Amino acid sequence: MRFAKVGMIAALMASTGLAGHAAPTPFSEATEMTQLMNNAELIGIGKLEMEQVGLQVDQLKAQLDLVQGQLKAYENMIQNTLNLPETVWGDVTGKLGELRSVYEQANTLAMKGAQLDEFLKRGLVDDPLFAESGYSRDAYAERYDDWVERSQSALEATLQSGRMTMEDVQSEARMIERIQDQGRTVNGQVEAIQVGNELAASMARQMTQLRSITAAQNEATAVFQARMLAEMDADEASKRSATEAAKAIPTEGGMNLFGRFTSRAYEQSQ
Repeated sequence: MRFAKVGMIAALMASTGLAGHAAPTPFSEATEMTQLMNNAELIGIGKLEMEQVGLQVDQLKAQLDLVQGQLKAYENMIQNTLNLPETVWGDVTGKLGELRSVYEQANTLAMKGAQLDEFLKRGLVDDPLFAESGYSRDAYAERYDDWVERSQSALEATLQSGRMTMEDVQSEARMIERIQDQGRTVNGQVEAIQVGNELAASMARQMTQLRSITAAQNEATAVFQARMLAEMDADEASKRSATEAAKAIPTEGGMNLFGRFTSRAYEQSQ
C-alpha cells in the first residue's frame, strides 16, 4: 500500500499549520541571503513538526504498554476463575478497541512523516546546499511506506492466529460485534485476550520501528539546518568584512567609497 502523493502538500499545510509559509523562491527571484533565510525557516518548521510526530509515537508506545499490561492481567484472571464477569469482559472489549485506535493513529503519523519529507524536499529543491546534503538522498517517505506494509502484514498474521481477519477490524462496530461473539464462551474469551496480547506486543515493536524512522529523519533535518545556519553566518560575516574593508580604502581625490573626505584631503582643502 503506497501513500497517495496527489494533493499531499496542500493536505500537510492544512493539517500542520504550514499555510502561509511559501516555499523558497529560485535564485533568479531573490538574493542568495533571502534564499538561505527562507530555507532556514522552512527546515525549522519541518524539524519542529518532526519532533511532534516523534513525541506522539512515544505516547502511542506508552499507551500500548499499558494496554498490554491490562490484557495480561485479564488473561491471568480468566485462567484462575475460568470465566470473566460481564463487566470485566466489557473492559476487555474496550482495551481491544484501544489497540485498533492506536493502529490507526500510528498509520496517520507515518503518513504525516512521509508528507513532511516530501514537503521539505520539494521546497528545498533549488538549494545548492540541499543537493549536496545526505538528507536529499534519504528516502524517508519510502521508509514510511515500507513500515505501513510491514505493519499491516504483522497485523494480518496475528489476527489469523485468532481466527480473525482484517475485515473483522475494518470498522469499530464490526470489531466489537466480533469480540462480543467470542465472549459468549470461555474459550472464545481466552482466545480474544490472547490475540489482544499478541497484537499489543507486535504493535509495540512496530512503534519502536516507527520511532527509529522519525528519529533518523529528525536528526537528518537538524544536521541540514545546522549546515544552512552556518552558511548564513559565513555569508553575513563575509559581507561585514567587505563593508569594513571598503570603508577603510581611500580613492583618488581624497574620497572614500562612501563619499566622505579623508583627513588628508580635508587638510589640503584648508
